[in-house]
Amino acid sequence: MRMKLNLRVFLNFVLVIVLFGLLGAVLGAWLINRNILNEAQRRVSLDLESAWSVIDGELGRLHMFVSVLGTGKRVESAYNNLLAPDSRIRLEEARRMFGFDFLSLTDSKGKVILRTLEPYATGDYLANDPFVSEALKGKAIKGFSILPPARLKAEGGNLLEQAFMVFEPTPKAKPRAKTSEDSGMALVAAAPVTNEKGTVVGAIYAGVLLNRNHTLVDKIRSIVFEDKMYEGRHLGTMTIFQWDTRIATNVTLPNGNKAIGTRVSTDVYDKVLENNLNWYDRAFVVRDWYLSAYDPIHDIEGKVIGILYVGVLAEKYDDLKWELWRLYGLLSVVAGIIVLAVGLIFSQRLSGSMSRLADAAEKVAAGNLSLNVEEPSSNDEIRDLTRAFNIMTGSLRDRDERLRAANTELEHMNASLQKLNRNYMDMLGFVSHELKNTLGVIYTSARALNLGLVGTLTEQQAALVGGITNSIDTAVKMTRNYLDLARIEKGELMIQAQPLDLPDQVVDPVLKDLQPFIASRSMRIENHLPGHLKVSGDRELLRIVYKNFIDNAVKYGREGGTIRLGCTKSGENYTFEVWNDGDGLAPDKLAQLFNKFVRLHRDKDTTRSTGLGLFITKEIIEKHGGSVRAESREGEWISFKFTLPVPLPEAM
Repeated sequence: MRMKLNLRVFLNFVLVIVLFGLLGAVLGAWLINRNILNEAQRRVSLDLESAWSVIDGELGRLHMFVSVLGTGKRVESAYNNLLAPDSRIRLEEARRMFGFDFLSLTDSKGKVILRTLEPYATGDYLANDPFVSEALKGKAIKGFSILPPARLKAEGGNLLEQAFMVFEPTPKAKPRAKTSEDSGMALVAAAPVTNEKGTVVGAIYAGVLLNRNHTLVDKIRSIVFEDKMYEGRHLGTMTIFQWDTRIATNVTLPNGNKAIGTRVSTDVYDKVLENNLNWYDRAFVVRDWYLSAYDPIHDIEGKVIGILYVGVLAEKYDDLKWELWRLYGLLSVVAGIIVLAVGLIFSQRLSGSMSRLADAAEKVAAGNLSLNVEEPSSNDEIRDLTRAFNIMTGSLRDRDERLRAANTELEHMNASLQKLNRNYMDMLGFVSHELKNTLGVIYTSARALNLGLVGTLTEQQAALVGGITNSIDTAVKMTRNYLDLARIEKGELMIQAQPLDLPDQVVDPVLKDLQPFIASRSMRIENHLPGHLKVSGDRELLRIVYKNFIDNAVKYGREGGTIRLGCTKSGENYTFEVWNDGDGLAPDKLAQLFNKFVRLHRDKDTTRSTGLGLFITKEIIEKHGGSVRAESREGEWISFKFTLPVPLPEAM
């Protein structure tokens, strides 16, 4: 059933709208996702920088405290009278006032001489501690540090208990041999203590233990995210990891408890902890999706000891993305409706004129070239098209008349050419056949003279008769080739296929016939054909194949060289080879070898050649259902390879 033109035009509009709609949807999705993701990533990056700023502020406050305290009266008094209780008390008051977890003094050797927390342990040496070591060199220093259990115990108070935590089972976490952590991560600052002469007499250091320090992480969240909520949940969260374990966080478990002791995923572990790189991506944290950022935490020696994490609730950006999608979809639908309405109006206007042209085109296709289509009144492309159509039909009428006349003339010429070609092939076959018979008689007489059957010849007579014999032999070969060419051109080359013993019935007779020619060039035959090799083919035609290949090898091979005959089994067929060493041919000439009347060895031809031997050989092989090709290495060798089918099973 034929579809109306206006409907087709309208459906094309619909198709275009659908295609552009799909393209716009893909492009819109990409743009919306990219912009939302970029904005979210920018926000998370800024939030992470803000979190670092808060931590740096804490470190700065700690650094300023120890620097100022190290030059104050409290520390000077403590060094002058270590045994006085009020010295420790004043330092303890200062520690509590600034909210630090520990505060201690060492002498110039790094030996601890005062701690402000019970049990007030002293006497241990911290000269190898990087903070105390730098302070004793006269430098104030701040940074992160991992404090082992013994150090936490020595600093006093409940630091050891505060730091200890058992790992919670965490999906996707990297397996660890340990099940708990008893060391602690701390913010530490140290400064030198000097006397009136400026000599370093010791060091003062203080620190804040980060393990379970929820006050600090809540403070960071309050500063960074301003305690904003979304759908009843905090918009942002932050966490401090000691290695891969949460030690301070405002991320909560489903039961409402802090997610202390849970561990980071393997992906984050490998990138941040193992490779010291940042990790920014969307991640599922405990119970919600977050746009997350992880930064490695380094100690003052540059070693990675943990991770600072900031996450923004992904649901906010997902909702924003869907809002944009809904707006984009609404605009797309409205635009589509408008375009479809315009398309419907246009298709109806176009269909009238185009229908007339379509009907006229059908009549032209049916052979009616005498009609003209009425031109529309509107001055637009449709009128131009109608006018061009009428001009075209007029041109078609003229061309049709000329083609009919030319076709009649070509038919007469073709009949004449076919007749001429038949006459040529008949004459070629007749002349070649007659020459073959006549030359055969002359050849027999010349051979009788050459063999002395009619009397002994003088040396000069014998040489003359030998030359005549060779010339007649060449003429016989040329005549035979022309006869074969005539049979091929007329389609009369028929294959009488039968099971053959190839070496015995084909190759050996050819070698025997060519033996004088082979001996005249002192060439050696290497026959690697297996005995009693059965193939299916025409005995006489396959003899022509081998005779042409071996004759070529003797004629153009290296004098005193080698001719090798071989074969291999390939699937259901045999691949045969006739190889000889010699000058060979360049690759660009190999493809020409099997063309009609081609002679590529003119400089080596001592006898006349028709250039038909390999052409006839190729035709015979292909008539057998095989194929032939030539391979060569110029200056070294040439090889002819051809395939023949195995004999049919019932003919074996």
